[in-house]
Amino acid sequence: MGLLDLIFPKRCVVCSSLGTYLCENDRLKIKPTEQFCPVCLKAAIGGTTHPKCKTRYSLDGLVCLFQYSSPIKDLIGQLKYRFTTDLETTIIEETKKSKNLANHNFKQYFLVPIPVSSNKKRWRGFNQTEILGRKIASLLGIDFDPNILIKTKQTKPQATLPKKERLIEVTNSFDITKEAEVRSKNYLVFDDVWTTGATVREVTKVLKRKGAGNIWALILASSHKNYLSR
Repeated sequence: MGLLDLIFPKRCVVCSSLGTYLCENDRLKIKPTEQFCPVCLKAAIGGTTHPKCKTRYSLDGLVCLFQYSSPIKDLIGQLKYRFTTDLETTIIEETKKSKNLANHNFKQYFLVPIPVSSNKKRWRGFNQTEILGRKIASLLGIDFDPNILIKTKQTKPQATLPKKERLIEVTNSFDITKEAEVRSKNYLVFDDVWTTGATVREVTKVLKRKGAGNIWALILASSHKNYLSR
């Protein structure tokens, strides 16, 4: 045990028991989510976009790992809002076990994290999707590029907005960097939470307009209600 562990002992994010950020009892409560089409939100094998749902700028598929409920919800919240960055190890441990991720091969893809605004990154000191995305790219053995996308405008927190306003809020809020050459490349866009999918869809549209190839999204946790209720 290190000095920091003595001064700031790790506690389970759910039950507050000492020793780890997620005790074995609460670890067993993590629930995988079923896979669904990112367009119509109905069940889809492996999360592949239904052929009838595909458009020029739609996602080609979506992989969600867990339900956005306790304890995953608690882990993400602690990382994002309490700045406990070493929680990434616990989250990656669970990601490694995910059968939803194991069923896919993204060897020809570049993993790209959803960027946050410069103001938010300065305030928080980090971008949680970049921290986790780098680890997941290493886990998958694929290239990681956090510099392709930029956020071009400050947006309101998505969690505070109704669905229609979320769609409006993120419109034209992302762009690619001048140096980025995305044409014909395949991308795995990573974000921590899927609620309406507005952010990921907007990023996908930006990349495909610039000539990107296949684009899938990888999401840590989904709050899609059809699956939370099961």
